[in-house]
Amino acid sequence: MNVAALCAYILIIGGVAVWGLLPAGCRKFSPATVQHISVFGGAFLLASCFINLVPHIFVGAEGQQFITGSLHFKIAASVLIGFVIQLLIEHTTRGIEHGHNHCECCHETHDDHAHHHHEGHCHAKHHHPVWGLMIGLSLHAFMEGMPLVGHDGDLHQGLLYGIVLHNIPIALVMVGLFIENGFSVRKITMLLLLFGIMSPLGSLCNLFLLPPEPVLQKIVMGVVVGILLHVSASILFDHEHNAFSWSKMLLILLAFAAAYFTPGCPEIYPL
Repeated sequence: MNVAALCAYILIIGGVAVWGLLPAGCRKFSPATVQHISVFGGAFLLASCFINLVPHIFVGAEGQQFITGSLHFKIAASVLIGFVIQLLIEHTTRGIEHGHNHCECCHETHDDHAHHHHEGHCHAKHHHPVWGLMIGLSLHAFMEGMPLVGHDGDLHQGLLYGIVLHNIPIALVMVGLFIENGFSVRKITMLLLLFGIMSPLGSLCNLFLLPPEPVLQKIVMGVVVGILLHVSASILFDHEHNAFSWSKMLLILLAFAAAYFTPGCPEIYPL
């Protein structure tokens, strides 16, 4: 593990801690602000998948293409498997990866509850299920962090920045739910740190427990691409974010540009 990987892990953990533990937590952020952050992060993830991650799957160690028919099928299947895995995870996370909470208690009539469905707050007397949510989010973070650092030491910067941006609205919503459940600051901090370390832990497990076999690593990347494609598409086409606005369009275009200029695969984009 090199210095770049260590800095990446610190950035992920620190990002979750900073955004989750800002004074007054997510109460300082309006629903529109959280939505804009979520849309930008979702668009960045979507662009990173096609600009950085997918091309990485289809090149060899020296930059040559070496995908055969059998491997092509395995990679395609791994992407679909990742998509399905994220569908299953969302049964426990209730869509927090999208930047807001789809809790059942929020599914009331529009007139009764229009003012409640925002960045994580709901009924004052309702206790949100937290442990299933933590398991789902931790699994999601663990898996998306697995290909963060290659066995050759290369850091996938597009994936790194996508994770950091994606974690901002998740951290804000998590803190809102924890506050609603009456958790202490200490407990909130511990849960945030637990979530924050999952992506680095996934990366470390991939580096030290899985073999550096190229086909296996490409399948791992394919699963993560499927997960990220589901999350990013859900963010951009979710009914909460689906209303057209020029500000949303500008955020999406800026995110696409940021992903394009983010160094991704050294084999494809030598600098």
